[in-house]
Amino acid sequence: MLKAGFGKKSISPPIGAPLAGFAARQGVCEGIHDELFSRALVLENNDRSVAIVSLDVLAVSAEFVEQVRSSIESKTGIKKDAIMIAATHTHAGPVTIRTFFNPDGSLDADYMRSLADAIENSVSAAWENRFEARIGVGSGYVDGIGVNRRTEDKKPIDDEIGIIKVEDATGTVKGVLINYSCHPTVLGSDNLLATGDFPYFAVDTIEKELGGDSFAMFVNGTQGNISMGHSSELSAIGIITPGRTFEHAAELGEKLGRAALDVLKEIKTTGSPKIETAVAAARFPIKALPDVPAAGVSLAAAEKHLADVSANGASSEQVMRAKSGLLYASITDYYARETSKFSDGVLPVELQALRIENAEFLAIPAEVFVEIGLEIKKRAEHNTFIVGIANGYIGYLPTALSYPAGGYEVVSSKVSPETESVLYNETKKLEQRLFSKADGTVSV
Repeated sequence: MLKAGFGKKSISPPIGAPLAGFAARQGVCEGIHDELFSRALVLENNDRSVAIVSLDVLAVSAEFVEQVRSSIESKTGIKKDAIMIAATHTHAGPVTIRTFFNPDGSLDADYMRSLADAIENSVSAAWENRFEARIGVGSGYVDGIGVNRRTEDKKPIDDEIGIIKVEDATGTVKGVLINYSCHPTVLGSDNLLATGDFPYFAVDTIEKELGGDSFAMFVNGTQGNISMGHSSELSAIGIITPGRTFEHAAELGEKLGRAALDVLKEIKTTGSPKIETAVAAARFPIKALPDVPAAGVSLAAAEKHLADVSANGASSEQVMRAKSGLLYASITDYYARETSKFSDGVLPVELQALRIENAEFLAIPAEVFVEIGLEIKKRAEHNTFIVGIANGYIGYLPTALSYPAGGYEVVSSKVSPETESVLYNETKKLEQRLFSKADGTVSV
């Protein structure tokens, strides 16, 4: 018999704290537009228990995830390998990870402790409030939200919405999880209010429609090159294009929420689902990077070039190019230093899969290009939904074909073009293990 539970705890940053997501952002958090949360769904079926957590933050590290998983396991008994912690990837949340946009900054230890507590408490609350439930997995489709920001025709995209539907024993819908691939970057670097961006409005739309004490949560997909069409290059250096407003975020979020609600009745549920989890330790090859001294020299040269261009009355276009050059040099410098500790040239990465009946939710700790996500789904033998930026963060994971063109996402990747094929092989093996198991959770 299935039991399910929901829990959520606020993780909004304090006023005056820095906001994550844009290296070009000037200023700190001036207020809370909408509360940020740790939202948790737990499922227990006989001796199988899992937890899915959605965090309204940019990303968290694998080390942080491991720490939180251990605490959750000690409090609830849910095994660490059966806990999925995914960031929505809002670019207007607290700073929860150190990466190239804050290379020399340290995380607020007090806030990170409170974040860990909030995650643990959201899962504990969900666990303590379990009820007899029914569950189903399905999908819907939505148009007019995400576009491919690296192609002229703005394609391909993944317009599928993965949906987990949870009912109580009477058949009343109590909870919904939605999975969709798109950067939550309607708001730009000029926004200084904490917000979940369009996913907040999607969740709010679903909860208002279901009414009562209903619960909804959002997890992102393969959104690496998917946004509302804003240039990643311009966003990164602080150029704000039209349409980056809360009104537009509300419009897109409501459209996503409505699209999920439209198909909710069609999703059949069961009170005795097959639930399994599995993890795999993958090894992604690191791309060719300059050594640390050479990267430092390039960074210093880029800094000097921008200073010279700015001082000599150059055109705005020349200044923009110099700013982009400095951004790319700073990313390369950070990655050169970060990856120098991996002497074997490979990045260890955890992949995780969760099975509910005949559907698989696959967690990847990266900003995966949508073409890769579509190919994984095509190759899969079961309904597969990909949860990106989950259980850690390694940066972008582009297609092999995208590397010659370069650009922000390719520069912001620390893995080589061969990683795409490695990921296909590892996820296929993980799927086969997940659906062939008969005796519980297995670590690969």
